[in-house]
Amino acid sequence: MTTTPPPTLVRTGCRNTDIPPAAALSWEAYAGRACYACGKALTTGAVLVGRAKGRQGAHVLDTDVYACP
Repeated sequence: MTTTPPPTLVRTGCRNTDIPPAAALSWEAYAGRACYACGKALTTGAVLVGRAKGRQGAHVLDTDVYACP
């Protein structure tokens, strides 16, 4: 017999999504205000997933990316 966890414990697949290059992020995701995978606005409980890396000439565009809780 299998039981399903309560809706509050179900995790989204956003944090399992590969991190795109920094240049491919939206402005909101680049600033850490939106999920990098689905684009949903983040308010509380955001999960730090890693760093999006990138360069534009001599400028380093690396930034932390966050996912839905």
